[in-house]
Amino acid sequence: MWLNSILRTNRFVRGIYFLYRDYFGCCKRSRFGYIADDVILMPPLRIDNPKNVFLYGDNGLRNADIMVKNARFIMKQHSGAAEGLRVTTGNHAMIVGRFYRTITEEEKPKGYDKDVIVESDVWIGRNVTLLSGITIGRGAIIGAGAVVNKDVPPYCITGGVPAKPIKFKWTIDQILEHEATLYPEEERFTREQLERLFTETKTRCKV
Repeated sequence: MWLNSILRTNRFVRGIYFLYRDYFGCCKRSRFGYIADDVILMPPLRIDNPKNVFLYGDNGLRNADIMVKNARFIMKQHSGAAEGLRVTTGNHAMIVGRFYRTITEEEKPKGYDKDVIVESDVWIGRNVTLLSGITIGRGAIIGAGAVVNKDVPPYCITGGVPAKPIKFKWTIDQILEHEATLYPEEERFTREQLERLFTETKTRCKV
């Protein structure tokens, strides 16, 4: 409580605190829910609850802001993000008769906080925002500056505010060849799954 009071009233102390937090405090690997040995962390980083962050290998975060108070941020193997990634797994609660700023995390109704999941082989461009509850499918690309508030199909290039599918980065045959090289058979998409995925996504974009 006393620290919060000082941070509100003393600009110098506040500056030192945030400098330490963003450049040193969030890079302690022991504080993460899981972090593989080959994950690269480059400050400044702001992670409000590292125990809810899971980075599974060949990942990198730099100049990122990861707000994961009550839900998880999961980034699977061989995915990465350029500078300026913003992730939020929660939302402000709305309760009749209350100002939203007076509602504590403990008072929030269920459903306001949901995991954000980035599957493997995903590239996220510069200054992208990922909002609560979304999953980015394997092999997808997120264009710079996008705000993602809905799930992104696998192998789909997505961009904009709010983000929408633009096109698939490869043909079905190319995806099958790619997956046959990199993934065990039981983990690969089938041709039927990809055909259905392409058909469903055509209702959202031109592919």
